[in-house]
Amino acid sequence: MTPKVIIIGGGIGGLTCAIACVQAGLEVELYEKRTWEGMVSGPGGIFIQRNAMSVYEKLGLAKALYEKGGKIKKGGFSNAQGKPLYINSPEFVNCSDLGVCLGRPVLQKLLYDALPSGIVQTNKKFVEVKEKEEKIEVCFEDGDTTWGDVLVGADGLYSQVRVSLNADKVLDPPVYSGMRCWRGYFNPEGINFNPEYTWMEYWGKGDRLAYFTIGDGQRSFYAFDNVPLESPRSQPGTRKSLLRQLFKHYSSPVPQIIEALEETDIYEDNIYDRLPLTPVWGKNRVTLIGDAAHPVQPSIGQGGCMAIEDAYELVYSIKTCADLSQLAQTLRQFEQYRTPRITQVFESSRQISSLGQLENPLSCQVRNWIYRLTPTWLGDLQFKWLFDYQPSGQYSASRGNG
Repeated sequence: MTPKVIIIGGGIGGLTCAIACVQAGLEVELYEKRTWEGMVSGPGGIFIQRNAMSVYEKLGLAKALYEKGGKIKKGGFSNAQGKPLYINSPEFVNCSDLGVCLGRPVLQKLLYDALPSGIVQTNKKFVEVKEKEEKIEVCFEDGDTTWGDVLVGADGLYSQVRVSLNADKVLDPPVYSGMRCWRGYFNPEGINFNPEYTWMEYWGKGDRLAYFTIGDGQRSFYAFDNVPLESPRSQPGTRKSLLRQLFKHYSSPVPQIIEALEETDIYEDNIYDRLPLTPVWGKNRVTLIGDAAHPVQPSIGQGGCMAIEDAYELVYSIKTCADLSQLAQTLRQFEQYRTPRITQVFESSRQISSLGQLENPLSCQVRNWIYRLTPTWLGDLQFKWLFDYQPSGQYSASRGNG
């Protein structure tokens, strides 16, 4: 009997999970609390790196992503005055490119369009899950219910599925990173970029700003700065001037990027992370993927990529499950398999963030000095384990850590 999978959350992980379900021949329904317009929107761009692109290659979507986005090749870190600290070389990790960057709305729409009509339902807010006689009942705020064999929580940092399946526990809240993030788009016309680079991140003292290509001649930016959690959010209409002040000591092209921003296109948010619950994060026939299970800091661009990997590995775990009575055990095996890799990404993300958040001038000088003296090949090889990931299409507990 074919399992029926219910997915809560229409972000990158949820939509990818639904696509994988369809291609694996599983019955699937996806529910999203936002409107359709809200679901296919999003601030700034997103970096789909090689490891996640290998999933989309399996799903037949890689070509479409490359056509819609900007291929990421050479780039790296510079100091605030634009002096390179580290420039990557994809060939050292056996890649022709590092992946693709594209606008979040473009990616969301592409994934949505890859699904048959009727699978995604919007304006459906999840309330709770009940288990009855080897089935799960999913309840929504409007009073509707649906039934299935597996529930997947892909509903982000403040996952209600996570809360529901741990109703008898006091869960640890997400951990504030000490920094906030700024994101948005800008028109690169008239800005003097080095044509060799498709992305670059500029590091100062307790702050940093980056740009990357996202296709159609457009670019996206992101920035971080250190702020206490209790600091008030910026007021509408003040974000561009605040960015000017934060990055006033930076050299070209950072000031030009800020001037090219539209005030209404600048998004601000605090950054959190949280290790997954161990040894497993689900219960019975309910599991979580992406930020619902294990939010990571964005410093190595792997938050969305981990959700994409999760989605693929989960679906093929379910697909290869021999009997519906073994589904709960299969989900726990999936979680145990994913935990070591997620933990390694979590720790690497925190490590890079800690370097970018340094404020002491001497510490920043030492950091920059170390980066400049590190051979490019050695810097690239430290993430070879990340890009070597290949989805096998079947689950095996004996597979390694990426």
